[in-house]
Amino acid sequence: MTIIADDLTGALDSGVHFLPAQVEVAVLADAECYQNPENLPCVLSINADTRHDTAQEAYEKVFSLTSAARKAGARCVVKKTDSALRGNVGAELAAAYDAMGVRRLHFLPALPGIGRVTKGGVQLVDGVSVSASSFGRDPFEPVVCSRIDHLVKTQTDIPVCLVAVGEPVPTGFSGIIVYDATTAEDMRSRVQELADMGELDVVAGCAGLTEALSGVLGLGKDDTPEAAPRGGNLLVACGSVSPVSHAQCAYAREAGAAVFPVAGHQKCNQAWTGSPEGAAFVEKVGKSWENSPLTVIDGSRHENLEGLVPEDADVRQTVADSIANILLHVCEQKIYGRVLVTGGDILASFLAQAGVKRLRPASETVGGIVAMEVTLGAGHLVLAAKSGGFGEKELFVDLSRN
Repeated sequence: MTIIADDLTGALDSGVHFLPAQVEVAVLADAECYQNPENLPCVLSINADTRHDTAQEAYEKVFSLTSAARKAGARCVVKKTDSALRGNVGAELAAAYDAMGVRRLHFLPALPGIGRVTKGGVQLVDGVSVSASSFGRDPFEPVVCSRIDHLVKTQTDIPVCLVAVGEPVPTGFSGIIVYDATTAEDMRSRVQELADMGELDVVAGCAGLTEALSGVLGLGKDDTPEAAPRGGNLLVACGSVSPVSHAQCAYAREAGAAVFPVAGHQKCNQAWTGSPEGAAFVEKVGKSWENSPLTVIDGSRHENLEGLVPEDADVRQTVADSIANILLHVCEQKIYGRVLVTGGDILASFLAQAGVKRLRPASETVGGIVAMEVTLGAGHLVLAAKSGGFGEKELFVDLSRN
């Protein structure tokens, strides 16, 4: 199986469902993914890094990776999408459809386990259409369309149809089929139906789909996954400006955690950690991590960074690189416990700066939070990741107590 995700947290939270089968995550997609077909893992989950690309760029990356997966003999290709419909959903579905040369691509976008369901072709988050939720107010990538067929049609001319729960697969239709689902059982029964029909060559969806696939294919859920090492103080690196992430940082501060805000000039200058001010900041965070159950590097404040970032630079990537660099400098001092990274961009940048190209997820500690062990210098870091827009406000505090 090949999973092609649009960001790194997606590659992790979709791949983890297939443990204890051999699962590898390619941190950055490149030609090396399929260089040695004889040594490919059972499940290869790839970060295509297309979330913030143009539609055309995303199409080309996904088309290339899907074609390579098909050539390498993947029996199932999963186009992993975001459960809140962020990114280039239509273009990426079209790319997978075109590259596989199939009559139908089956799209199951629901993730019922965290309240993201599909009804009447509309994506809902905790009962509210996604465009009316916090995802619709995202300062960088607001989701403006909740009707999935309409959203897909903004980026492709491939026909799209909607199928309600309980309705059969429309075998006379050619194109992209979007399925409603409100429960995990809805997901599993639909995947079982597709398996019985022999139509799992290419499917699309989020972690709700891969969880259903793992059950239908007999991987992961019937066995006990390898447990990630636990224990030690928790360091959180939060660079997501999602209201959810901001609330989690605020709650941690109120609960007495050591919270270190990252100011605008610190977010926008990767070289800042080499300054006396930056070195002092890194040292304080490291000492807190050593002595406190919960320490938070808080970059969740949304602010105007105009004038702080070079005119031709990408603000999001600049911030991700800077916060990742702060985290790397803290960890290079000494590793005192566990790390949780909030935001796929920051995680990808951290691993790239650390020279990590592939990793193996170890477990899903909490729904949507995937743990892994990373070699960093002479030490081993227990690292977990989550996307910015989910989780209760108490999440950081609760994790620090486990």
